[in-house]
Amino acid sequence: MADYIYINQYGKSGELGISRNVFARLAEAAVGHTSLKGSVKVKQPVKVVFKKDGRVEVGVHVTIKKGVKLTDACLELQKEIAHALEVYVEAVPFEIEISVDEVK
Repeated sequence: MADYIYINQYGKSGELGISRNVFARLAEAAVGHTSLKGSVKVKQPVKVVFKKDGRVEVGVHVTIKKGVKLTDACLELQKEIAHALEVYVEAVPFEIEISVDEVK
């Protein structure tokens, strides 16, 4: 399994490698930048899979506070994570899956 995804559109001097840890950290940080701060917690390490076709799959497992509307929360998390990834790794296609493991 590859540890880096390479982007080679950044000039003639080489290519840029982005590690799976970067994708995971960006996703974790994005969860804390939503309006749900304090109502959502990342439950386990973010899973990042580099696919052979160049896509990156990001899986986030969360615990959500009771009373928060799940569909709205998941959509907001997806949007915020997508925004964070687009800002930092704009040339990489990705997929984001939010799994709610627990409602407390």
